Amino acid sequence: MAMIRDLREAVENAAAIDAHCHNLVAMDSSFPFLRCFSEAEGEALTNTPHTLSFKRSIRDIAGLYSCGATLSDVENHRNSSGLHTIASKCFDAANISTIFIDDGIEFDKKQEWGWHSCFVPAVGRIIGIETLAETVINQEMQRDSKITLESFTELFLTNVLLTNIIHCVAMKSIVAYRSGLEIDTHVSKMSAEAGLLEEFNAKKPVHIRNKNLLDYIFTCSLEVALHFNLPMQMHTGFGEKELDLKKCNPLLLRGVLEDKQFSGCRLVLLHASYPFSKQASYLASVYSQVYLDFGLAIPKLSVRGMKSSIQELLELAPINKVLFSSGGYAFPETFYLGAKRSREVIYSVLLDACNDGDLTISEAIEAVERIFQRNALNIYNFEKVITSDGNDHSLKIGSTLLDRQQENIVFVRLVWVENSGQQKCRVVPMKHFYEITKNNGIGLTVASMSMTSYSSCPAKNTNLTAVGEIRIIPDMSTKHRIPWSEHEEMVMVDMHITPGVTWECCPRSSLLKVSKILREEFNLVMNVGFEIEFYLLKNTSREEVEQFVPFDSSSYSSSSGFDIASPIMQEMVSCLHSMGIFVEQLHAEVGPGQFEIVLRHTQCTKSADNLIFVREAIRGVARKHGLLATFLPKYSTNYIASGCHAHLSLSENGKNIFMTSDLSEAKYGISKIGQKFMAGVFHHLPSILAITAPIPNSYDRIQPDAWSGAYHFWGRENKEAPLRAACPPGISSGFTSNFEFKSIDGCANPYLSLASIVASGIDGLRRNLILPEPIDVVLSNLEVVPKRLPTDLSQSVAALENNCILNEFLGEKLMTAILGVRKAEIEYYAKNKFEAEKLIHIY
Repeated sequence: MAMIRDLREAVENAAAIDAHCHNLVAMDSSFPFLRCFSEAEGEALTNTPHTLSFKRSIRDIAGLYSCGATLSDVENHRNSSGLHTIASKCFDAANISTIFIDDGIEFDKKQEWGWHSCFVPAVGRIIGIETLAETVINQEMQRDSKITLESFTELFLTNVLLTNIIHCVAMKSIVAYRSGLEIDTHVSKMSAEAGLLEEFNAKKPVHIRNKNLLDYIFTCSLEVALHFNLPMQMHTGFGEKELDLKKCNPLLLRGVLEDKQFSGCRLVLLHASYPFSKQASYLASVYSQVYLDFGLAIPKLSVRGMKSSIQELLELAPINKVLFSSGGYAFPETFYLGAKRSREVIYSVLLDACNDGDLTISEAIEAVERIFQRNALNIYNFEKVITSDGNDHSLKIGSTLLDRQQENIVFVRLVWVENSGQQKCRVVPMKHFYEITKNNGIGLTVASMSMTSYSSCPAKNTNLTAVGEIRIIPDMSTKHRIPWSEHEEMVMVDMHITPGVTWECCPRSSLLKVSKILREEFNLVMNVGFEIEFYLLKNTSREEVEQFVPFDSSSYSSSSGFDIASPIMQEMVSCLHSMGIFVEQLHAEVGPGQFEIVLRHTQCTKSADNLIFVREAIRGVARKHGLLATFLPKYSTNYIASGCHAHLSLSENGKNIFMTSDLSEAKYGISKIGQKFMAGVFHHLPSILAITAPIPNSYDRIQPDAWSGAYHFWGRENKEAPLRAACPPGISSGFTSNFEFKSIDGCANPYLSLASIVASGIDGLRRNLILPEPIDVVLSNLEVVPKRLPTDLSQSVAALENNCILNEFLGEKLMTAILGVRKAEIEYYAKNKFEAEKLIHIY
């Protein structure tokens, strides 16, 4: 069951590369919303609500929007929310990292292709060759020019095609829908010119149908694709009303595939070639240059039809040739539906393959990575994408993703986090990692989880000593190329007694365990987004006296101050985006040289993994620039402290149910389930602090009037509260989408921190705990202020020791180790207060 869960999580968490889609349209476009569910037009479109796909899809969208499951309910929600809000919600739920847009379709009021970088980290452009050819002919017709095949070819290749190639990740042909796939790659110029003149002399907007001209355009474009090493996407099977399905069978491509001059050009057959999926699978199995993309077949078919089509593709086709795309167009919902159903269908088909003995679970997990990410990385031109930061040059995100080839890797780092919050790694040469370590892990002393911030010796009273060894097993779904270290990868590990047997003191497994309880008992998933604060320091040491000071003196949200840091921040964000970790915003914080990076929310275990990688990236990039990045809560008494705030929400079947759907039935804009969960966290907050604020220095941060949550209360948009109900932009007034947990800092182990929060929330749900009334005024205006939370680590440790609920959830062995490390920290820093200054090198 654990392995099946791993497969499910791999499918759900894969940040997908959407390799074929089209532009969105403005809300007031005349393009009918019913086209979201069908390729039909005119009178035929009126029958769409009677299709299986429509009925299923309208429920899916209604679930995402928390509205009624009728077409009018969904349309009303869309109109009241606006394009930016619904697009953000759909792309976020779809978990799409990159989109490739064919912007050749002329929708009414369509958005420019680069505009879509508002919603995804990276966008690339696909050139539709027939559309560009028609543009050339129509422009020449308007100029009343005399056209020849020679002049057309020059305009097509030089003035149009090559000027558009700058952002092109692929080319695309719809010749299947015009004249069919039996393409003559040796069509004569005389025949092509006759076809050109036939189209041109019609003296009306050109919609090229002449087969000789279409074959000529395709052949010329294939030569360009070869020259620029671009794949050629090809429509086959269903997709447009005008097609002759008999001419769209991909087997008709044999003339192209057998032509030696084009044997090096990769052809990507779109839409699963439905209903010719088996034929496409055969071609991919016998021709090295053929790849298969299943967008549009998912989600337009019935569930059984979708599964059948994917099963047919995989009957013969190598898995490294099958790619995901949403087939999205015009409406954000099409991207969401394509991604949602693709994940469900791929999971189902791969699980069946495992049950049939075709695949092992680990092989199925690798197939997920290939289908949703790696296959696209291997064949598309990622150097030509643009990123959400607006850069329009050959991007680090593209080259970094493209470089994830094993042959360039020297080392793989196996990363874990100790109970003291320190991030550690073991390094394995690439060949040994992929041959041995990948499946068997490596040995590690149990004492590694009893070390403190001040010493690498085991702390007393942890029951973890020099006797005993565990194995750290890489979770391959977390593996990333290290952008700031060109020839290395890193991967998170789980701690096992033996491979397959989880160690009770593994922090990551602890979070997985309590998350499983939340899911199985309440059908809930906790999602988390982190706000990470840190200082960038420069070394001004003289005469062997070490001294680090802020690298600049910028003030809060200073524009001029950010100019200084911008090159560094650009590199950090590019590194993170290349790893599929998405930054929503960043700014200069209050302290000089202090910055904050805000991450997009995701499922809690993945969010904890991401936080570890983000810390590594920030430190690594800072070192490249001769700086030291520190997350230490209170690095200097002269400057404001740094936190690591967590924004928490609950989802059920992908829908945020922390937020109420009806203000009249729930207080504070929070659902009843959300209130109970949050009440559990509020109730256990003094104990949780021993985990989320884990060293004595942490309590130098948690002070009154410092917006760090020093008192035991909660509020709505009250920055002084340790728990704050949040209503970000795009959420209707009065509703609460998530709550912020402020009492966490950069020294905390994120797995233990989130595990303690989930456990507390489960307790709130089980016991139907009730939130007290919020405090939404400045505390100094109150006659009686709330009770102080623990003012030092010893107080929170005492609370944790006496907390039976958290002890039960986390387990006796893990709790003993945590408490032993905490007590050692208390004892040491009580005698060596100023030693905390050295912790900037550790946290």
